[in-house]
Amino acid sequence: MKKFYSSAVLCCLVLTLCSTAFAGTSVVGIASLNYEGGVFSSDVDKEVKDKAVQSALLSAWKKYTTSFNAAKYKTYMTMEQDFTGHLDQYVASYNVIDEKNDSDEKKYTVAVKALINVVAVDSKLSLASAAGSTASGEGSMFSFIFVARDMAEVKSYDNKVTKISKAESMSLAKETGTMGGAKMVSGQSRKSLSKTTTGGSSVKKADKIRYVVSSAADVDAAMNEILSPAGFEVVEYADIVSECGGVEPEVIKKEFSSKAELSRKVRKAAIAGARECEVPIFAIGTLDAGIVDTDPTSGLKRVYVSVNAKVYNIKKRLPKKVASVGPVQFAGLGPSAIVAKRNALSKAAKAAARSIVDQLNAKGVK
Repeated sequence: MKKFYSSAVLCCLVLTLCSTAFAGTSVVGIASLNYEGGVFSSDVDKEVKDKAVQSALLSAWKKYTTSFNAAKYKTYMTMEQDFTGHLDQYVASYNVIDEKNDSDEKKYTVAVKALINVVAVDSKLSLASAAGSTASGEGSMFSFIFVARDMAEVKSYDNKVTKISKAESMSLAKETGTMGGAKMVSGQSRKSLSKTTTGGSSVKKADKIRYVVSSAADVDAAMNEILSPAGFEVVEYADIVSECGGVEPEVIKKEFSSKAELSRKVRKAAIAGARECEVPIFAIGTLDAGIVDTDPTSGLKRVYVSVNAKVYNIKKRLPKKVASVGPVQFAGLGPSAIVAKRNALSKAAKAAARSIVDQLNAKGVK
């Protein structure tokens, strides 16, 4: 019994790992096809159905490509025929979810649900990129500083209000007669009018936010998972500092604890260290975790993470910004706040890395 229990646990673990490893996206496609029916039969033959299914799969595929960002779509368009001509390599499976035969119009309509193999798609696009087509060690080194931060304190300021008022007065008099060419005014007919105009301005001072910098191990692992298969050789920033100098990671963390961006001096020193180690691509970014709340649908803990990043080509003296990400938010769920935060950080880091890869591929950067 004990042996059977252990085998069952092992089997479940293997299935879980396999399902986790496969990354797929489900898309529905619809297609219609006219046919020539027989005199005594209104049935649709297999050839017509097969053609309609292939058209529906192509429809699903085109719908899937609309999810590409601009940079990824640009790369895809250079090799569209390689995909559409071999859809069986990128559609892992499909199911016919609905079909209709209009015998009067002799039209057959079918709807399919296709499972797109995202890993296969990204691998194919990577091979066409400058970095992906480069052999290991031939100029595709990439290093980054991504800092994970938790909001520790927010200091808000009241509005500064300035009020201005202006008063005007005017007297009116009623003429009652003249004497010797001079006008006479009756004191009892005198009237007085006044007008007051008020205005002003209100100035809001930006909130001052203090962060607590947390471990970026999950972020580094998630980004490596995307960058490495894309053809980039990731070099840890700590190794750059050890071998070629630069700014210590602790100094960078301290600056990011109270600032949105690095100071010019620190940024310059970090880039100089990477350039000295002959790392051509260098990225700097932050991932800010928000306050924990509860997801209304699942009841699980939920954390939002906002990611910002800039990527530089530092081969020459002046760094050139070749890619940027955000600000964009991602939500992570989990049974506890810690798990929800880790899931959100991983999701945000992977999304940022994919966007960076797509932008670099579109520009042919390696």
